[in-house]
Amino acid sequence: MKKIAFLILASFIFLLNSCKDEAEVYDGQSYLHFNKGVNGDVTVTGGSGSNTVNVEFGTVSALSSAAQVKLVVDTSVSTAVEGTDFQIVNPNVTVNAGEIGGKFQVKLLETGATLAPKVIVFKLQSSSIPNATFDQTYILTYKKVCPSALAGTYQYSTVNAFTPDGASTTVPGPLTGSVVFTEVSAGVYSISDSSFGAFAFFPGYAATSTGVRISDVCNKLSFTTANQYGDTFTISNVVVNGNKLTFKWTTSYGEFGTTTLTKSNGNWPALF
Repeated sequence: MKKIAFLILASFIFLLNSCKDEAEVYDGQSYLHFNKGVNGDVTVTGGSGSNTVNVEFGTVSALSSAAQVKLVVDTSVSTAVEGTDFQIVNPNVTVNAGEIGGKFQVKLLETGATLAPKVIVFKLQSSSIPNATFDQTYILTYKKVCPSALAGTYQYSTVNAFTPDGASTTVPGPLTGSVVFTEVSAGVYSISDSSFGAFAFFPGYAATSTGVRISDVCNKLSFTTANQYGDTFTISNVVVNGNKLTFKWTTSYGEFGTTTLTKSNGNWPALF
C-alpha cells in the first residue's frame, strides 16, 4: 500500500510541474526577429500602379520602453534596386512599451518592362533591441506580369521595302495585304509573314518570311527567333495612333521596310 500511495503522489507532483512549465511565459530580455523569415513569390500585375507588401517583425517579449526598429536592404544579394524597383514606405518603426512588434510597408513599383523575377533581402536593425538568433533575413521575391492580347488578323501596308540582293532593290509600295498573329505562349506570337508583303516583291525570295515571332513584354515589342533563311529581325520607331501600329523592321541580312498594321476591332494598346 505504501508503494502504491508513493506512486500516486509522485504522479500528482509530475502533473503539477508539467502544468507549471506550460504556463510559464518568457519575461527576460527581448530580441528582434521577423515574424516570417522567408516570404513567398509576389506577383506585380501590370497596370495597377504599384503593389504594397507588409513585412512584419516581432520581439520575443513585450518591450519595457519604446524603441526604434529600422528595415534595411542587403544590397550585396538583392537584385531589385531601392527607389527604382521598390520603396520602403516607413523604413523606421517605433515599438512602444508593452508592444511586441510592428510592420513595415514595402511598395513594389512598376518599372521597366521585364518578367524576370527580382529579389529583395531585408535585415532588421535597432540600437536598443538586440537581434535574435533566428529569422534575421526576410527574402521577398517578386515578378511583374502584364497581360497581352495581340492575337488576330491585321491589314498591313508596307512602304520603302529594301533588299541588298542584286541591284539593291527598293520597293516603294505601299504593299498591302493581311497578316496573322497567333499566340504560341504568353505574350509571344507567330507571324504569318514577317516581311509584311515585301518578300513577294524581292527577286528570288520566298513569297513570305516565316518562323519569326513577335514578343509583347509589358507593351514592349521585340522580334524573336529567325526566319527560314536564318536571319533575325529587329523592330524600331514604334508608333501607335489609335487603331494603327507603325514600325520599322530590319533584318540581320540588311532587308528593311516600314509597316503599318490596322486593327478592325478597336485601338492598339500603348506599345513601344
